[in-house]
Amino acid sequence: LVLAAQEEYWRGAAQMEPHARLVYASVAAPDAAISAREIAPERERTVEDWLWHKLSAAHALLAASLPPPASAGGHPPAGCDGSQDALGSLQRLVYGSYGETYFNAGGGSPLLYAGVLLATQQFERAVAVLAAVPHLRQEAVHFGLALQHEGLLAVAQQKLADSSLLVGTSPSPSLALPPLVAQHVGEWASEGVDASRAAIGYLWLLRGPAAQRQELCIQLLLDCGKPEALLPRSGLSHIAEADYRELLRAVSSRLAGKGRASQAARLLYEAREHRQLSALLVAELSANIAAAARGTNPAAGDAAERAARLCADAAAFAREWRDSDPQEASAHGAPLFALLSIAQLLEGAEAWRAASKGLPAAGPRGATDAIAMQPLSALLVRVEALSEAGLLPASLAEVEAAQAEYRLQPPEVRRAFPQLVETCVELLHAQYAALRIARCAPMPAAAGARAGTGFAAIRAQAEALVVFGGAMDVSASSGQRIARWLAEMS
Repeated sequence: LVLAAQEEYWRGAAQMEPHARLVYASVAAPDAAISAREIAPERERTVEDWLWHKLSAAHALLAASLPPPASAGGHPPAGCDGSQDALGSLQRLVYGSYGETYFNAGGGSPLLYAGVLLATQQFERAVAVLAAVPHLRQEAVHFGLALQHEGLLAVAQQKLADSSLLVGTSPSPSLALPPLVAQHVGEWASEGVDASRAAIGYLWLLRGPAAQRQELCIQLLLDCGKPEALLPRSGLSHIAEADYRELLRAVSSRLAGKGRASQAARLLYEAREHRQLSALLVAELSANIAAAARGTNPAAGDAAERAARLCADAAAFAREWRDSDPQEASAHGAPLFALLSIAQLLEGAEAWRAASKGLPAAGPRGATDAIAMQPLSALLVRVEALSEAGLLPASLAEVEAAQAEYRLQPPEVRRAFPQLVETCVELLHAQYAALRIARCAPMPAAAGARAGTGFAAIRAQAEALVVFGGAMDVSASSGQRIARWLAEMS
């Protein structure tokens, strides 16, 4: 019916009497020659009246089945140059000819200007106008997310260098919506775990590259200090399981890289990400071992407690993993189990050295863990266990097999071997010295230890360890100590 009225108007406008022309112009196809004052002479004219008149004119041409014939005597709708670009012309009129200085003079009417921009389908500019006003930024975010969801917003992923939200030039700029949303939620995400979860919800509504959305969530959680907002899983049920797992692993990796391994480990443990947790513990144990240079106490003070606690927690997790999922633990836990055995031996050796010198053993305050007090014989049992696992040679005949096993280990595990070899030679030297002082049979072997240890057997094992470690990156000072111990066992 409207289309028929529009066609009838354009064909007969020149012959219509003024009243009929006004009626047609008001309900079907406003004429540029008819001003808003003529359409509604009795009321005070407002921006809304002007905008309604202009929009009706643009809509008339866009919706009409026929363009206005030039011979009909009618006038093209307002904002149109005779072509079908009625809306574009109106947009240029609103933004270019009038602009913010007219609709929002002095910054006192941002809602009015945003409303005019929205009505003329300049959504990107409308959201940018709202975002520029602090108390309207939340509304800008809501409008932006809703418009993007409906496919009505041209989105740029990054701001310009001048921090402008609009990217590109007239007539159709894009809006940097992701930075806008991230800035908004970052202002209140640190207020608590629930607030952080709500902030993630906002970011997850963004459409676009999944990698960028994930990066925004990671940065948010790190900046607000609330990575625990990822737990429990039910708190983020709107995120697909695969996406949730990927986000959790990425956050944990970033936390570990920033020295916050305990937070990363807790996330992975609570989420039952055993493989990732195992890899994290391997990296942390390896880093601790590498930092513990021989002849120093790498774990002084609080650092001592953290190192000892890490070893204890890793051991507890390894036991639980083996009990709860022995198949997965067997398939993917070998590096952790190997490095944990090495770390426990090195920790016990450090406690033994401290006790030998009359110093307090490194470890948690008040700890009564057996490792801190174990005698030399118990440490030698651990050396024996590493040999039986194929990680260390017990004789020259086993060196080649042990080296092959060593080459199969990941870099984090291999990095611990130079210190392991030195410590084992030191323990064998201590056993040799104790045996010489006693001038009697070798010290009683603990359960599981190889029987028949004597001077020759001890030296043979030490020589095998030296050959085994020959290709490793051993420091000059460590090499000198090993050579001296070996010479003293001759």
